Amino acid sequence: MIFLQNGIHHGGNIEKIANQLNVPPEDIKDFSANINPLGFPSDLWNVLVQSFANIEVYPNPGYPDLKAAIAEHFGIDSDDVFVGNGATEVLDEAIRAEKATDALVLAPTFGEYERLFKRVGVNVHHYQLHEDNNFSCSVSKLIELLKAHHEITVLCLTSPNNPTGQVIAQEDLRKLVDFCNSHHRLLILDEVFIDLTIDGQSSFINRLISDDRVYVIRAATKFFAIPGLRLGYCITKNDKLKELIRIQENTWSVNGIADVFGQNMFRAKRYIELTHQWLNVQQPALYEALQKIPQIKVFPSVTNFFLFKCKDENLRQKLINHHILIRQCDDYVGLGPWFYRIAVKGPQDNVLLVNTLKQILGREA
Repeated sequence: MIFLQNGIHHGGNIEKIANQLNVPPEDIKDFSANINPLGFPSDLWNVLVQSFANIEVYPNPGYPDLKAAIAEHFGIDSDDVFVGNGATEVLDEAIRAEKATDALVLAPTFGEYERLFKRVGVNVHHYQLHEDNNFSCSVSKLIELLKAHHEITVLCLTSPNNPTGQVIAQEDLRKLVDFCNSHHRLLILDEVFIDLTIDGQSSFINRLISDDRVYVIRAATKFFAIPGLRLGYCITKNDKLKELIRIQENTWSVNGIADVFGQNMFRAKRYIELTHQWLNVQQPALYEALQKIPQIKVFPSVTNFFLFKCKDENLRQKLINHHILIRQCDDYVGLGPWFYRIAVKGPQDNVLLVNTLKQILGREA
């Protein structure tokens, strides 16, 4: 895992584990980072190579071609699109744009939300999700909480939620957005995993209207397997919110290579199709296999990762000894060291993980 000074740790960093084991990084099976296992789209390699011709030229700071490509994909106006160096940057800009005093996030959820709020002096409240209902979010109860806390003017939700894999129904999101519109609250909706959901869960972008006080955060990182390239984008149809986020935008926040990639990424039709085929087969297959391991409790998910519970707090290290890296969730608010998150990978890797878990936990039982 990647440990940061703020106490948050993320998946990945297989180089550190490889050095500990004195093996090449490619010998480590990384289930800790939720990246598309199909790798970079092969039909975009030429586009990427050609983009290097632009490295001596500043990109257009308005990114008109990039925004136009994203807008065309979603059937919206280019003026609705804002881009940045990964989802974290556009999320940070959306948070800074509101200038709130109090914010609400789920617990458990992605730790960067709380870090970014606190960095600008915003008090963070938690809406606690519960294991007994698989960490699903009750929007009706969430609205009741907001009614009782008038000081909370912004809430940041992710759907599907990380690390629980639960999605918020479109109808419930509309109820929440209608409440935000009529009570002057802002919803920042993180959809970085929505394209990596079984049976193609719908994005709220398709339901946005101009009155909605909503920023939708998206990224190319997970789906197109480009964590080293960084490309995120934010979408809103609200003119006032557009004005506020423009003030926060950084100049040249997207490098020229990521700019060109983003202009072409949605043209990788075959790659997109293969990704959905892989996920629709491998995700339920892995869930079924994990359910058959009596020593763990796996929670249902609609996306390319699963949260599970195991009494063995040293399971991560034991898997590392087998050259398998998973994410321990002890830094998530509301969870502890007995919770783990694993990514869905290719069929051979998934079988390897399941068999290794059975070997480790079965031997101890």
